[in-house]
Amino acid sequence: MELQSLQVISSAIAPVVMVSASGLLFMGVQAKNLHLSDRMRALMTEYRSLGTDLAHQERREQIVAQLVLFTKRLWLSQRALEFLYFAVFCFVMTSLFLAWESFMAQLVPPTITATIFVLGVSFLLLALLFEFLELRTGLKTIDIEIAEALRQR
Repeated sequence: MELQSLQVISSAIAPVVMVSASGLLFMGVQAKNLHLSDRMRALMTEYRSLGTDLAHQERREQIVAQLVLFTKRLWLSQRALEFLYFAVFCFVMTSLFLAWESFMAQLVPPTITATIFVLGVSFLLLALLFEFLELRTGLKTIDIEIAEALRQR
């Protein structure tokens, strides 16, 4: 194998690793997204089964407050998934441009390739930020769920 081919392969490794890392994050976020949806359905089932009398009013209010937060969590998580898709796209394009650079005699300027890679990293960071915000919001749903038990101590 000639030296230029080895350089192309070695320079393409970084975007491939980033695709793999983004994919792993995506699978984790997607699994959590499914859990959030299931939890919302369970809360709605509980809400519908509660009576409208005063005895159930406090629980109904807790459920509504949690549903608002779960909706926000689902929205944040969905945005994180979208950013991860964009990141993977950028990393794949970086790999393609690296290959084109070496075989197409500078048809694609290296600055474009580097810019697309940095854009992919930026999307990855945005996804992580949105996931961090989702986790913080998740703590609020737990606070609502255990507030009654803590008051009764």
